[in-house]
Amino acid sequence: MALYLPPWTNDLEPNQGNVRQWLDNLYAKVQPLEQVRWNQSNIDTLFYAGEQSYVNRYFNFSPNVSYQNYYFNLIRNPINMVTGYQRQHRKSIVYQAADGADPQTTDQYTRLIKNVIQKEGINEDYSRSCELAAVAGLNLLQPYLDFTGDDPAQSQLKVKVWEYNSFLIDPYCRDIFGLSDCQYIWCQEYITKNEAEMRFEDKASVIKPMTGAPQRYGSFYFLPENYNMARNDLMVLSYVWYKWKKKKKRLYSRKLNQFFDFGGGEENMEKLLYHIDDMEEVMVNSNIWRVAVVLNDQLMFQGDNPLWDGPECPFIGNAWDYEGHINYYQLRSRSLTFPMRSPQFLFNYKIITNNDITSATINAGWKRKIGAVANEDNLKRSGQGWDVIINEGYELTDCEKIIPSGVPESDMALAQQMADLIYQTAGIDLENWSGQNDKQISTLTMVLKQAANLLVFQKYFDQWDLVLKHLGERLLQLALYNWNAEKVKILIGEEPSPFFYSRLFAKYKTIVEEGIETPTQRNLQAQKMLEINQTFQREVIPASLIIPHMDLQGKAEILQYLQQQEEQASKAQAEAQNIQHAVEAAKLQELYSKAANNVAMAKERYGRFESNVGLLEERISEVSKNHSLSVKTKMEALEKMIDVIAKFGEIETNLKMHDIQRLEMEDQRMEDADKEKAKKDAISDEFVSKIMNGMGQQNPSQEQKQMA
Repeated sequence: MALYLPPWTNDLEPNQGNVRQWLDNLYAKVQPLEQVRWNQSNIDTLFYAGEQSYVNRYFNFSPNVSYQNYYFNLIRNPINMVTGYQRQHRKSIVYQAADGADPQTTDQYTRLIKNVIQKEGINEDYSRSCELAAVAGLNLLQPYLDFTGDDPAQSQLKVKVWEYNSFLIDPYCRDIFGLSDCQYIWCQEYITKNEAEMRFEDKASVIKPMTGAPQRYGSFYFLPENYNMARNDLMVLSYVWYKWKKKKKRLYSRKLNQFFDFGGGEENMEKLLYHIDDMEEVMVNSNIWRVAVVLNDQLMFQGDNPLWDGPECPFIGNAWDYEGHINYYQLRSRSLTFPMRSPQFLFNYKIITNNDITSATINAGWKRKIGAVANEDNLKRSGQGWDVIINEGYELTDCEKIIPSGVPESDMALAQQMADLIYQTAGIDLENWSGQNDKQISTLTMVLKQAANLLVFQKYFDQWDLVLKHLGERLLQLALYNWNAEKVKILIGEEPSPFFYSRLFAKYKTIVEEGIETPTQRNLQAQKMLEINQTFQREVIPASLIIPHMDLQGKAEILQYLQQQEEQASKAQAEAQNIQHAVEAAKLQELYSKAANNVAMAKERYGRFESNVGLLEERISEVSKNHSLSVKTKMEALEKMIDVIAKFGEIETNLKMHDIQRLEMEDQRMEDADKEKAKKDAISDEFVSKIMNGMGQQNPSQEQKQMA
């Protein structure tokens, strides 16, 4: 009777009564497709490891049994070149403020996550994930909290790498790195009973009667624990994560028409709603992730994601080549090993057959007629001084040296062609990577060649950078949701900023970027800093900022010495500046005194000008007085003239009057000329005084210009 399993229903959740059927239904739906990925990844892993017997079976090649012992693996080198470059140029996680946001908060984020990464060795986990992607294709990264370590109260932040054979994933997922469209992920591992009792203390009564039975519950048959299952007493632990919907309390802004998550308690929400009129509390349907933890066939836990309540997937995918649109499922997920499998097998096969040709041929000895050689023992000896004597009645051609047959040149060229194809199919040109074919190559040329060769792998390095950014987002999310301010204060060495626990700030105002991490990268940065100083021909970047990026021993002593030198130099510079300021102040006082002296001289000259004007007025008053005296004299003369006219006659008198008037006009003209001359002299004196005063005011500025 055929086993019928009902189709997967999206509205069904697991419980203790249906958990076994629920897992079987999910396995029946996903396993036929995921088995193809498992098989291809397993073949890639065996090729990378150099397992010859499976390779021969895979290519339907059945030579003698002895051939199974030979395998000349050339795949490891190109893969290790790529993964080694990633390790040498490993990047760190850096948080940057967006749109003028608070940089103090993002700096605290960076210090916190860097502390965690260095302490827990997350960089090594990330590099191992990249290596697994190159070797076998798809794997998963899962940040999680470990309560079994040094901090059972608030846990330690770690990252687990799920290999290709330890999970089933939604086969129709397209966003393989962020897993935004993934619907479910099933991970499986094997643990001992003691480990199970430690993890699920509240279920100890259920775990005690359970026995290890991986042959019954171990569905992931590419896991190494599934081999020799009859003697395996481990227990099967499954984590089934699936996307779900639930009513969730959120904040809504009518002005922005946008929903926001809230990360505080009810009392904080009331305060926020009181101070921000635009915000209101609403209940909406939100995507969440739920998890069902099953030990053998017992449900240990079933509920919402205990790490955070957001819609983000708890996993980050890391793949080499993943193209979800391909309809052949064995080609969707490919590794760097995949294109090198065929040339690797053909190279190995050709090397073995060439060796067989050489081994199967008589390559030493003599061919001779019976009795043709008198001293046959000499035929077995090597070296110089041994003669081969031919008996009488025989010809020299009756004894000939056997010439060994060599491997055809075409076979050797074909083996070399297969070896070259391994690197060519991987996209690696050894000459561009090392410049080994050109002994006179310059360093700059070698760097340019390496950069050009790395363009082939730029897609994969960009993908790994994207994985690192997703990992940085998840790590920060875990820390903000699960650690209090006291723990954060210990890790970063200061109080968290007011925006530290703001989910709005972490989501909308924080950008995750990659930064330098390895000593090689820091050395390159130090070299660039030195080049900047050389370009500008001055110390743009001080030595105390360059030394920390160099790979040196005793950097603490060097930095202390440099800081002392910089302090002494700054003190000397400050003292020199004070002396210069004092000199400039003295020169300025001197200029002020000269200016005051010039102003006093100008005032003195102006006083003389005013006194000259007074003298002019005095002279003018005297002229007026003279005019009055003249009028009086004229009146007296007129009186006498009337008397004269009466005595001498009018004609003679008129003639004398004309003479008198002429004399008066001459006196008036001379008087006007004297006035005009006095005015001109006064104006001239005033002009000279103004010129002198102006020169006195311009001298300080000219002296200042000369000083500048």
